[in-house]
Amino acid sequence: MTLSKFNCFTIGVGGQGVIRATHILADAAMAEQYPVRTAETHGMAQRGGSVSGYLRFGKDVHGPLIPKYGAHVVIALEPSEALRSVQYANKETYYFINSSPILPLSIYQNRKISYPNLEIIEKELSKITPHVHIIDALGLAEQAGTSKSLNVVMLGFAVGSGIIPLKSKTIEKSIEKFVPKKALQINKTAFQLGFDEGGKIHE
Repeated sequence: MTLSKFNCFTIGVGGQGVIRATHILADAAMAEQYPVRTAETHGMAQRGGSVSGYLRFGKDVHGPLIPKYGAHVVIALEPSEALRSVQYANKETYYFINSSPILPLSIYQNRKISYPNLEIIEKELSKITPHVHIIDALGLAEQAGTSKSLNVVMLGFAVGSGIIPLKSKTIEKSIEKFVPKKALQINKTAFQLGFDEGGKIHE
């Protein structure tokens, strides 16, 4: 084990599987013998509120919270939620963002509040880092068999990019632990679809 530290911040809204995605990556990191620290914030998850997962692993990691400007990767399962993570980003941070929005209740209740479109989100994040990648994860999840596999598509995309220093086979084994047997094949397909798409970002 030579990796000093790796920080991954995953964010989305309640019901998208943010915490499960964090647990899958954490389990894979432990399987590869890294010291692992995690934390999570749920907000009003049951009402579609913001949910985030912190994952840190490596020989020099001593606490669960990612320091300011310290994320190597941000995985955003909902596009506008990516903007909530800017305090963790730096010019080397990679953003992997699902393109499908989930509009918060406040948008419907107050017409003066507007939801930022993808172009605005990408433009704002690109002021921080050039590594902003948007994927139709919902479309791939539905192609795999269910929209509920969106979080696993995003994991596949992030791992397929080569930025996360974990083996895909290790993560696939962790997926088997955290996904119900009846949904396992769908999630394996979802991971592979995301993985293949992630491999294209350096082409």
